Amino acid sequence: MGLLALAAIILALMIFGPLRGTTNSDFPDAWQPDDTNTIPPCPSSPNCVRLSIPVQTPADEFILEARQALERMNAESIQRDPESLSIEAIFKIPIFGFRDNFDIRISNSGPDGGSIIHIASRSNEGYSDLGVNRRRVLGFLQELSITNPNL
Repeated sequence: MGLLALAAIILALMIFGPLRGTTNSDFPDAWQPDDTNTIPPCPSSPNCVRLSIPVQTPADEFILEARQALERMNAESIQRDPESLSIEAIFKIPIFGFRDNFDIRISNSGPDGGSIIHIASRSNEGYSDLGVNRRRVLGFLQELSITNPNL
């Protein structure tokens, strides 16, 4: 296979495949940010996702479960603020050493006594993240057994 063919395959994976950049459109409309989401919006570049997801778990329980999930995912640092129901974590990209932010805010206004979790995962450097933030959010949701049939 020639170098040109290999470059075409890599480019196709970056545009259409699992290596494309992360955007909110990667997730269901029901999970898009709502009016209670206080996490700053994503930039226009494809290296960030920001979601609002209703869950059945009360906020004070969810923040503990979220921290444990981030620990299992090997976050480099995790800072939890139980008063504001928020977590700020940092993940280090192994080969390149880039650091990405993962923020969680929890509001008590969820359905049936549950919560609404607001999540943002964003790259601090570069234009595209090659899908890293999308995969990180999906991994976090999987750790907490939060699924959506559309994903």
